[in-house]
Amino acid sequence: MEHFILRTEALIVDGIIVTLLTALLNNILFMLFVLLHIPVLNLYNMVVLVVVTMAYFTIFEAKTNKTIGKKMLHLYVSDAEGYMSYKKAFIRNITKICWVPLIVDIIIGKILNYPSRLFDKIAQTDVYADNELESVDEDDDFEALDDDFEELDADFESEDKEKLASKINRNKNKKKQLEKIKERRYEFC
Repeated sequence: MEHFILRTEALIVDGIIVTLLTALLNNILFMLFVLLHIPVLNLYNMVVLVVVTMAYFTIFEAKTNKTIGKKMLHLYVSDAEGYMSYKKAFIRNITKICWVPLIVDIIIGKILNYPSRLFDKIAQTDVYADNELESVDEDDDFEALDDDFEELDADFESEDKEKLASKINRNKNKKKQLEKIKERRYEFC
């Protein structure tokens, strides 16, 4: 779970914003219901919360790759190609409707050893720090790591070799993703 603390802080900021927007919209709707003599159901509060939450996260992430909280904490959400669609933004944010599914999403992602949440994996997205995009070094040589890996002593357990190979491949893929995202990033700014 990379950037867990920063992501949590961004979620708190976004949660405050969503709460304020929801309260405002709920009050406006309540006044309209009263003025129009429409019976008020307690359920409309939840509907407004779901709509505001999904609209906020989906629109901001699809249009700018950042919510206000992510922007404040210098985080960036993207797929491997540097793009975000409304569909991907919607899928990755479904569990943010309520905190219980979000916690389950995080735990399942951790149990399955994903670098992020389960719904990030399903949407094929991840969250990056802005400084990661700035620090992509063209001289990083993961091929040298492959050579080092091949020269490992046979004393390593095969499970340890698999873990190291997996880590090297993940780092290679992340470097490629960051390069693509860095190219695309400036189109959104």
